[in-house]
Amino acid sequence: MNILIKILLILSLALTSSFMLVSPPHGAFGIKVSYQSTGAITSFIAYIDNGRAQTHLKYLSKNEFIKIASGHWPSIYNPTRKDYFEEKKLLCGMVKDSFTLKDYAYCIPIDSLWKIHYERHPIDITLGDGWSNKQFNPSLSQELFLYQNYGIKTIDGDYFKDSNVWKILTDVMDYKWIEHYKTLK
Repeated sequence: MNILIKILLILSLALTSSFMLVSPPHGAFGIKVSYQSTGAITSFIAYIDNGRAQTHLKYLSKNEFIKIASGHWPSIYNPTRKDYFEEKKLLCGMVKDSFTLKDYAYCIPIDSLWKIHYERHPIDITLGDGWSNKQFNPSLSQELFLYQNYGIKTIDGDYFKDSNVWKILTDVMDYKWIEHYKTLK
């Protein structure tokens, strides 16, 4: 009898310790700042994060990202059609042309993201200088900063994900953040 109780206790401990609490699934986004074969400097993803795995991965264009994240388009990644840009007070969203009545996507912070990676725009040098302290990559101090603050191990391979998307989009519009980033040699 005593051995049976011990076996049942061990089994119940093994079963209960194998269960993991997971957060409820939610839609999330990612942005990578790296030159793409399409000629774009940024690429976008959407996925469902359940705390253990990232599923339903979808690659998005810049316009698709803005339309879904603004709630303009219905999507499994934003089922309540929440305007994340408005919530985070970002200069992004949709605007309707009063003449053509077409909707156009815009996002000023996205247009500045290339600056964290490059010293000069790799395609159009008329866009001015970037904030990187090396020509084609951030300096070692800047790379460390990106890792510590956003989880970016390699700028060419990693996406800013989930809450870090909103954090980087907010930060690249902050003059103090920009000046600090530029001083990291």
